[in-house]
Amino acid sequence: MKGERFKKEILEPCAFLVRPMTGGDLEVVATIEAENSSPWAIGQLASELAQEGGWQFVAEASASGLVCGFVCGRSCVGEAELLKIAVGREHRRQGIAAQLVAHTLRSLAAQGVARCFLELRAGNLPALALYERFGFHRLGLRKDYYALPAEDAILMEKRVLADA
Repeated sequence: MKGERFKKEILEPCAFLVRPMTGGDLEVVATIEAENSSPWAIGQLASELAQEGGWQFVAEASASGLVCGFVCGRSCVGEAELLKIAVGREHRRQGIAAQLVAHTLRSLAAQGVARCFLELRAGNLPALALYERFGFHRLGLRKDYYALPAEDAILMEKRVLADA
């Protein structure tokens, strides 16, 4: 984790609380998700809440209780995959995604997860920078993985537990 701004975002108290996602959060989560490329439908998001080994968190504004972002993924046999992370347009550049990633990694470590994987659009440079700051490294590239628009996917991994 590099940079003073990054350390400040993660180490100092912030105006956002990260908590488990509930069914009551799905409408606002779907609205946030709809702002992104290749969005999942509300039914897909709802099905994640029922997945064995699944985990879902939301970032909620402490003052208003408004859900501003979310993350979801799955863990199985000591490995995890971060499937989705999104922050509402009006709440970006406030450290919310960093808070969600930090919370997720702490949760995965507590579960005994050794490695976490993810993939992202090659052109999503802000997300790439965020993941690299958390110590994710590139594993490979999937050519033309995404559609609408067509784009490559960068595969990334992070060792969550130090002895992994």
